[in-house]
Amino acid sequence: MKKWLVALFSLALIFSLAACGNDAKDEKETEKKDVSADAMNFYMDLVAKINDNDADYDAYQAAIGSDTPPTGAELTKLADAASASADKVSKALEDFKVPNLGTSTDVFKTAVGDLSKAYADEATGLKASPIDTKSADEAMQKASDALGKALKDVGLAPSNIMNDTAA
Repeated sequence: MKKWLVALFSLALIFSLAACGNDAKDEKETEKKDVSADAMNFYMDLVAKINDNDADYDAYQAAIGSDTPPTGAELTKLADAASASADKVSKALEDFKVPNLGTSTDVFKTAVGDLSKAYADEATGLKASPIDTKSADEAMQKASDALGKALKDVGLAPSNIMNDTAA
């Protein structure tokens, strides 16, 4: 009788442990799904915040990428407006709050901070004579890559914020 009782309790213990393990796994999956949705909403808000402030910057990028890029006074006028626009984006990103995105929160915060700094550097480079935004452009791409990787790490498709915010 004691052997049966011990066997019965052992089976009950095994099943309860297995159930707890599945609950923890289900909980992790739910948490990942919640973080994914929150990360997607955060990213869309980030894109909107940048787009709210970067119209002149986008106009400058489009102009210098055209078949006949502007020169002289026209280039200077576009660059001045783009510099002010990049500075607005930088300031907007400084105040941009990253929600709790689980273990990825700090990665997103760092990427947004780096993006803010890159826009500030872009504003400075656009004021230089001659215009020099090469290092700022590289910093922007690096921040964009970090955001893309963070999105991928929470189960979303990686994205390029520079493409998503271009006019």
